[in-house]
Amino acid sequence: MVTAPMVIFVGGFLGVALAPSISMATLPIASLVVGSALASMPAALIMQKIGRRSGFIYATMLALLGSILAFYSVRNGNFWGLCFSILLLGMHLAFVQQFRFAALEWVKPEQAATTASVVLLGGLVAAWVGPEMVMLGKELFAQTFSGVFVLLALSHCLLLVLLNIIPFAQSVNHDQVESRRPLKELLMVPALGAAMASGAVAYGVMSLIMTATPVSMTEIQDFPLAQTKTVIQSHIMAMFLPSLITPLLLRWISIINLLMLGLVAMVAAISIAIFDQGYWGYWSALVCLGLGWNFLFVGGTTLLTQSYQPEDSFRIQAVNEFCVFSTQALTSLMAGWLVFSYGWFAINLLAIPLLILALAMLARWTMSNSAQPSR
Repeated sequence: MVTAPMVIFVGGFLGVALAPSISMATLPIASLVVGSALASMPAALIMQKIGRRSGFIYATMLALLGSILAFYSVRNGNFWGLCFSILLLGMHLAFVQQFRFAALEWVKPEQAATTASVVLLGGLVAAWVGPEMVMLGKELFAQTFSGVFVLLALSHCLLLVLLNIIPFAQSVNHDQVESRRPLKELLMVPALGAAMASGAVAYGVMSLIMTATPVSMTEIQDFPLAQTKTVIQSHIMAMFLPSLITPLLLRWISIINLLMLGLVAMVAAISIAIFDQGYWGYWSALVCLGLGWNFLFVGGTTLLTQSYQPEDSFRIQAVNEFCVFSTQALTSLMAGWLVFSYGWFAINLLAIPLLILALAMLARWTMSNSAQPSR
């Protein structure tokens, strides 16, 4: 999990230093998300064929290769090599996202929210370890920031060891394949549409604003690097810390209400970002953004797993991950160009249509009799 916060923190600075055009400064961060989008559907389908453990191991080996290539790319000042290596790291992240589904295979449906939240709590460690590894690796070698990827490679070596120890549940028996419903029919289920829209909008809005934040703060408005680091760390903490209470919230409120709270938090984030561009404005907006992401993502994941049968799991997971990471990839690719061309204000305004889309899908679900929110 440290890969994402590390690349998000350092990617913009390396982009500014190495990119042939300043408008391409966030392309390394976008490459991470594009890699995730490209591998999102294959990740689920590969694991269906070879199993969770083998899928995670092969993906981690790919990430190890990406880390090594990134080190040499930074050392040699190769911008496109850096983007390609981060693309490989992004592909690994698509497999990492499958950890939550692997964990959910161990538990009963009513424990889904708690399990998803526990998995996300790993991000609490990543929120601090990732940026701190960037600071530690910044001057590790002569070429600034190249040492970051050496530390990342070491973390992948550790993960390879752990993957050979961690137990995984058995996959669905392939004899059940004949009983699967057509995918088109499944995707017409309002609950699945609401779940996928919640996850896609959570990642899309979060990625659009967060990707632009380091560049907007440090490169455009000249905030110190330490303040930018604190804002990003606080944002990532806000993404994962609520997982301590989200399962408890779902005992008192319905999934639809949790998802609505997520949308409200994101509206608050956009409002603060538009009207206050001081340090505390950035900090408050990014914290609200992280909180909204958590409620939308945990709620969406919980609803998703309650809306399909076990024999349909890998197909639905593949489509869901593709929707989520394609949206994130698109917003990440837009972020750098938008913030340099039109500014921070435009970045936040463009997040509003995504929130309207999520609201429409939630309204469709609540008006449908085919699925009911669980308490």
